[in-house]
Amino acid sequence: MSGAGGRPPVPRLHLVTNRRLCGGRALADVVAEAAAGGLGAVQLREKDLPGGALLAEARALARALGPTLLIVNDRADVALAAGAAGVHLPEDGLPVAAVRALAGPATLIGRSVHSVAGARAAEADGADYVVLGTVFATASKPGGEPGGLDLVRAAADAVRIPVIAIGGIDGRNAASVVGAGAYGVAVMSAILQAAAPALVVEQLREIVGREAAWR
Repeated sequence: MSGAGGRPPVPRLHLVTNRRLCGGRALADVVAEAAAGGLGAVQLREKDLPGGALLAEARALARALGPTLLIVNDRADVALAAGAAGVHLPEDGLPVAAVRALAGPATLIGRSVHSVAGARAAEADGADYVVLGTVFATASKPGGEPGGLDLVRAAADAVRIPVIAIGGIDGRNAASVVGAGAYGVAVMSAILQAAAPALVVEQLREIVGREAAWR
């Protein structure tokens, strides 16, 4: 799906970063391998990094990504300084209009949501897409109550912008998530912890693309 204002299409496969899952390897190296498999977008999500370090990481990823889109979570200033394609906002983050005014009309802006009401609110606020979760149980969100495929179906039926599902998604369940109505998926552990990230990305791309074509 293409956005207005010259924004790029929303990719169907997103990698959300967590450098602690890379087994001691540099995040940029792992991301570069994943991008070689045809990854659509990388969301830089390193909440503990101060602005300067986050910008350095963003620039390192930008050099490693090739045509894969770089999206910076929460920090519109860092996204702008790094020349990123997008900004991804938390559910209680800044209004989309405020970020759009800062980053410009060609910037993709997404929002994390956890309910149908959150997805509707993000769409009304002008978000280009939502990342919806948690779908399945995942170690990255311990104690969180998974919404399952019912949450995916309900949100996808409620909004017209792309719904990117997140939470415990891998090659075993990605087909069911897209079959339930998700436009695409966001993945963390399944890619970052893989011995061959590019192969995992290729597998997920094939699964997601096949299921989306059937809808």
